[in-house]
Amino acid sequence: MANGLDLRYPSSSQNDKDRANAVFSGAVLIYRALPAMYELVDCLREITRQELGLKDPCLAESELGSADFRLRAGRARQIVRQSDDVARLYKAVLLETGVDVSAIFYDHFKLRFQPSNDISRTRYMRDLPVHRDTWGSKVHAQINWWAPVWPVRADRTIGMFPALWNVPVSNTSAAWSYGEFKQHLNADKDTNYPMLPHCADPPLISEAVPIVIAPGDIMAFSGAHLHCSIPNRSGVARISTETRTVSARDLHHSRSAKNVDCDASVSQLHWFRHVETGESLANHALRSEINLSESAVSTP
Repeated sequence: MANGLDLRYPSSSQNDKDRANAVFSGAVLIYRALPAMYELVDCLREITRQELGLKDPCLAESELGSADFRLRAGRARQIVRQSDDVARLYKAVLLETGVDVSAIFYDHFKLRFQPSNDISRTRYMRDLPVHRDTWGSKVHAQINWWAPVWPVRADRTIGMFPALWNVPVSNTSAAWSYGEFKQHLNADKDTNYPMLPHCADPPLISEAVPIVIAPGDIMAFSGAHLHCSIPNRSGVARISTETRTVSARDLHHSRSAKNVDCDASVSQLHWFRHVETGESLANHALRSEINLSESAVSTP
């Protein structure tokens, strides 16, 4: 335990059932020094350096103008999202942690920039507020994967709130709508409609436990864990990578985190697609007659 956080360091031979049982009970799993993760980091660094035109992209805010930084970083993010090489290497990472990818659905393979300066921030490159991912997705079998691409410190990393793992937190999940967010965004790219549900009365950031792991490591935790970005004021951009996965077998066997405070009306299963076939998890659930009695299933 670290400040109440159940940190575990499993081997790559961990099976899906053991991983699910650990993660959905609140444990945070850290897989250290994975050869496949080193390859993924090298690939992401090459893309980032090429698009930002810098040997050390973490210094981009001081080397580039803010508009140029936002443009180049946004381009790097899109390239990563569409890259077959990134997808292949992410799959290799999941395999090395012991994941059975034949049952895995994911949302996107992301490159995340957390700028240090207000002027450099955008909707998708900023300090993320305190939230549970499940407030938006209502998929309680969701596992989050997060890893640094360049070294992080306690003042520019991800923060967890283990004391609130099973404690209801007032939030906007009941009122928030992904459909409304997309409508507002299509009408006005600068809309104030929130990108995701948020805490109505958030805890102090000082209560968060910062996670510092090295490039080549990757952490896995439940999407139901309350977490945030530690506000970055370090003068150096944080560059990390992440994805979210759902195992069809976890859904089939009803393995998931407990819903303590999510009031969303629908499960956004269509956000996830099969890592190999591209099939929507919503289609798979309907075809396989998986019981999702706690909520309706949203379709695109």
